[in-house]
Amino acid sequence: MSWWWIFGHLLVLSVEDIKERQLYMPAILELGMTGLLFGGGTGGWILGILMLGVGYISGERIGYGDGWLILALGMWITSGRLVWMLLIGLTLTLLYSFCSGKKELPFVPFLLAGYVLGGWI
Repeated sequence: MSWWWIFGHLLVLSVEDIKERQLYMPAILELGMTGLLFGGGTGGWILGILMLGVGYISGERIGYGDGWLILALGMWITSGRLVWMLLIGLTLTLLYSFCSGKKELPFVPFLLAGYVLGGWI
């Protein structure tokens, strides 16, 4: 059940990221709060804090919405699994950026792909 809950949120947020280049915070808050209640706050949220810091240091080259989403996902997903998800998502983002020549891309669709592919690793 939790897999589908996370998948659904990532799917909705992916569409939002592609269309608007921003993330719908109420959906992120819902994901994080339900993760805190039902997922047990697995400790993966620490990566979200780090991503928010990277966003700040980089002048939001990595958006705050992405950091908040990683923090919310960390309430559901262990840090080890979240690292795999991020590595897969970042690798796919870099490959797509290299092939397309685009410098700015929405990250959540690649994060969704990392979530799906990471479940098989």
